Amino acid sequence: MTALSFGKLEEAYIFAYENAEELLQESRLLYENKRYARSYTLAQFAHEELAKLPIIYQEATRSFFKESHDWKEFHKRLRSHESKNKLNFVLQQTMLNMAGSNLLDLEPYKIKDNLAFINHMKNVSIYSDIKNNKYTKPSNEIKKSLAKAHLEVVEEMFKTTSKGGFHIKGAIKKSLDNDKAKIQREMFRKLGLIK
Repeated sequence: MTALSFGKLEEAYIFAYENAEELLQESRLLYENKRYARSYTLAQFAHEELAKLPIIYQEATRSFFKESHDWKEFHKRLRSHESKNKLNFVLQQTMLNMAGSNLLDLEPYKIKDNLAFINHMKNVSIYSDIKNNKYTKPSNEIKKSLAKAHLEVVEEMFKTTSKGGFHIKGAIKKSLDNDKAKIQREMFRKLGLIK
């Protein structure tokens, strides 16, 4: 697998962020033009693109601190829909908990059910299929309320992600090139959380 320098990882982060933003803009345009099924699809693609950001940031951190990489695993996680959707589920649950919902529920069966549902809905938003012994198409299945809810969730996640500012060139390095980050990394190493 291809090894990436810190600079290439920073570029990957910026491009993934910008692509998520473009997908959301296009999803919003489709929604406003009553194309709810494809609006849902593009919102889901943006959601998966946003899940790449912590994966890339983690690898950039390893690169910055000259730690070992598992490039094969990195590329696998970056391309795995299941991996990205699992990460999104955990992040959403964590954000809800931080907002005071106290509903943090990361039971394995719930994550598995959520992943199956997300994949099913993505397919429903793209492909025609048989449902209840009748052939149907995405525009019959994805209604305005569902497209709106999904688009708004992903837009909110995008806003939250944007607050970190890591999509600005040099920001990832700035976040790591300080004593606090170095101390934290050393603590993680001592705890065995990183090699």
